[in-house]
Amino acid sequence: MENLPRILLLACFAALSESTDLSESVFTFPTLGTTDRVTLTPSAKKPLSQASLCLRFYTDQSTQSPCFFSLATNSFNNAFLLCRMDTGIFRFHLGSASADYLGLSYKLNEWNSVCVTWGEEHITQFFINGKASVRKIAPMSPDWQISTDHSIIVGQDQDHYGGGFEVMNAFAGHITDVHMWDYAISTCEVQRFMEKMSFQPGNYLKWESLKFEAQGKAKVEKKLLFSADVLC
Repeated sequence: MENLPRILLLACFAALSESTDLSESVFTFPTLGTTDRVTLTPSAKKPLSQASLCLRFYTDQSTQSPCFFSLATNSFNNAFLLCRMDTGIFRFHLGSASADYLGLSYKLNEWNSVCVTWGEEHITQFFINGKASVRKIAPMSPDWQISTDHSIIVGQDQDHYGGGFEVMNAFAGHITDVHMWDYAISTCEVQRFMEKMSFQPGNYLKWESLKFEAQGKAKVEKKLLFSADVLC
């Protein structure tokens, strides 16, 4: 019996290190605060010189500046950050640079599909519900890349590596279908994601095989809870 605490610790570590198929699930963030978040861990971290992110969110937030996805390094707390500002615009941070995407609306209490791509020459583009922004350059040095020592958190904005959360940037609602690629995916692939067609899943983060840890009151729930066709 004296080995029981060690056995339990090893079991918990194994559970956290395993990948989970979340294809019929959502992350739920039920409160506005600084504790609800989900930490994501790629199967093998590496430097990133390009990347793409796609996800879907469901919320009734119309104020504050919630952040959906935050990737921070020890040198850049906003290395790869996607937020919706209190003015209604979407803002993408890359390193010490940022790009605002104007004139793109989202829907309350409905699923919204978003993608952002970062490619050669630090050209970025944002997509929401089938609409594309203009392409914008993030003015970082040509050889800048995201270092291997990064922390990925969903539902909060990291003001420093792994922490520094503020209520004004907390997301309340539901997030699903999180995928990340280590390259700029094509607009055709974005369209396939938006229209829920067959698409190439993320090769850096994949919703159907994801290592994650929910903290605070964040939790995993079934996606069927958001279908009006479910018979009670």
